[in-house]
Order: sequence, then structure tokens, then C-alpha cells
Amino acid sequence: MSYWGDKTLDDITSATCAEYVRERRTSNGARRELEDLRAACRQAIADKVTREAVTVTLPPKAKGRVKHLERSTMAKLIWAAYRKRSKYRGVPNKWRPTIHIARFTLAAVYTGSRSARVWQASFVKEEGRPYIDLDAGVFYRAWDGEAVADNKRAPPIRLPGRLLAHMRRWHRMGARYVVEYNGKPADPKRAFRNLVDQVLGDDAAGVVRHTLRHTAATWLMQAAADKWETSGYLGMTLETLEKTYGHHHPDHQANVGAAFTTGRAGRKK
Repeated sequence: MSYWGDKTLDDITSATCAEYVRERRTSNGARRELEDLRAACRQAIADKVTREAVTVTLPPKAKGRVKHLERSTMAKLIWAAYRKRSKYRGVPNKWRPTIHIARFTLAAVYTGSRSARVWQASFVKEEGRPYIDLDAGVFYRAWDGEAVADNKRAPPIRLPGRLLAHMRRWHRMGARYVVEYNGKPADPKRAFRNLVDQVLGDDAAGVVRHTLRHTAATWLMQAAADKWETSGYLGMTLETLEKTYGHHHPDHQANVGAAFTTGRAGRKK
């Protein structure tokens, strides 16, 4: 936030906030940083460092991305990750260099978890790391004592049987972590991006790791899963689930459609 440099609280106005957004050239990034600035100003007032009331003007919040993938597309990605071979020397697993991406993709879409919760997870309990209890079939997405923000909920969940069977097999084959590369947990951001671009081509636009979470929520709604259980499983509020994904549920606005179909709509009682 070098823009603010030696500026004082008096320099924080709607005009300078707007100028900062233009200079940053990214509304989302500028908004997050201005939110941090606003929090710092409020903390300064709370700590009585200043009595100056400051208003930090934020740009409009961008609409969230809710693109989801079809099952056929998911299968294409996973199989491509399993089958890929490397022609380069020095690759830790020349015959399956992207197997960790296949495992990440499976785990992320089956649990609907945020990316970091998946790739940091361990099959062996470790301090400061999500833990998967393979005996009980429970995924502890937050570790003991972790302070989790209200908007980043990470409750423990019971793993679906199909995914649990895969994970038990991975562990038997020597894996200590869900997403493992060269024996260490690996952030799959770049490798996932490369795989998506290679496999989907022009359809890769907008597909990021978080798309797998959107996909899980969408699939569960399409399958008419109970909304209360689904919101708990995904770690999101029921309000967010209904607002963002509820229209995929077969019961969504069913009574409205029935009113028109049966001819009740427009008739006075």
C-alpha cells in the first residue's frame, strides 16, 4: 500500500480512495486492502491513538464466481492427471508426475473443502495441520486450537465411502499427505492451472481450484440433498447455500411453478 506513503488520516477521503483503486487497477485487490486500512483506522480509534473519525470508501464488491463443472469434465481432468507421463529427467514420479493433482481434485470435489484444507491435510496427526482419521472416516479440517473465522468455517465431516476407500489405498501405498509431491505436502495451484489449461483449452476460462467447491455445492443441490446437512458439510451458512446454489435444487420455487401449472395462479379464492 505504498500509495498512502506519508499520508495522514486527513488524507483519507473518498477521492483518494477512488484514486487508489484506479492506481491498483484491480477492484477486488484494492477493496481487500482498503478493508485492511479501515480496520487499522478503527483499531487506532479503539486504542485511543487518535480521536479522528475516518471513513474509508470501498469500491463495489464484485460478484463472486460460481462456475461449476459437469461430471464428465471432472472425470476428464482426473483421468488426465492420472495418466500424464513426463519426458523430463529429474521428475520425482516420471510415470505419474501429476497424480497429486488427481488426488487433490477428487478430495476437493468430494468434500467441498477450501483448497488449503485439502492440500495441507495429513493422514497422520500433526500439529497445525488438518487431519484425516482413516479409521473413523472423519476429516478434521481445522486443527486443535485453531481460530477459524466465521466466514471460513471448517467443521469436521464424515467422508463419503468412495473417497474414504481411495484415501485408505493412498495411505497403504505410502502417502502421508492427501496432496503429496516428493514426499511433502504440495500446494497444487500452478500444476492445477496447467492441467486445466491443457485439458479444457478454451473452456478453461474461470476454472480455478475454488471451482471445485462450487461444483460440490451445485452437485449436492442437484441431487436434492438436505440443505441443512449440506450447509453443515460444506461449512457455509444455510442462507449462503440457498442464495448462491439453491436454484439448482429440484424443489426450488416448486410451489410457484405448481401454482401456474395447476391453474391456481390468477384465480381468486
